[in-house]
Amino acid sequence: MRPDKCTQRAQEAVFEAQSQAGAFNHSQIEPEHLLLALLQQDEGVAPQIVRGLGRNPTELQARVEAEFQRKSA
Repeated sequence: MRPDKCTQRAQEAVFEAQSQAGAFNHSQIEPEHLLLALLQQDEGVAPQIVRGLGRNPTELQARVEAEFQRKSA
């Protein structure tokens, strides 16, 4: 993947996913890290999709974080 060919939001999500992986002491970025980063973009597409499905993106974000906590313990 060439980050310079991605949108600004996509670049931000990848960098945030890297930060999330580091924060949980994970050695590689998993899809869940990217999901978490995308859910944190308030005006992004991922929260809109989740809302469109009748769900709360903040709740989903909390569930993903809780799963990371559980795996790290």
